[in-house]
Amino acid sequence: MTRHHTNVVRSTTARGALVVATLGLIGVSYAAVSKGPASHLAAPENVAATTLTELKARMERHGNSMSNLVKAVVLLDRPTISTLAGRIADEEVIARSEGQGLDRWRPLLPKAFFVEQDALRAAAQGLAAAAAHGEPDEVVADRFAVVTRACITCHGVYLHGRPELPSRR
Repeated sequence: MTRHHTNVVRSTTARGALVVATLGLIGVSYAAVSKGPASHLAAPENVAATTLTELKARMERHGNSMSNLVKAVVLLDRPTISTLAGRIADEEVIARSEGQGLDRWRPLLPKAFFVEQDALRAAAQGLAAAAAHGEPDEVVADRFAVVTRACITCHGVYLHGRPELPSRR
């Protein structure tokens, strides 16, 4: 089998997998329409209402970016994938671990939230690079899977984690 033929088979396989995944998502979405899909995360168990208010607008933008990113990945729209993944990595973080804003947010959100947010940032940077540099479709799909895993893990920590109490000295 020639190298070109192998690449064509891999590309066809990746596209086929994306089509099957898309059809599956459409089927699940269609089945869920009767009760309506959730439009946002549930309220977290251990985060104060004032913190939620501050986060709402930022997370709405992030939700829109992620929805658009899913569409772009499924359609293999590499310029849009690169742009949206870059935006998620660079603009849609609460506070970077190396930045000044972390001190303000640290007591308000679970510690693991910031660890997972950094993982999301790194994953989104990897996806943006793969799309921008013309990596094979399978690589883009794998990088998107890493982004999705980071999102789900971060949301789980946000919903169920506990903010660290300030130490009493």
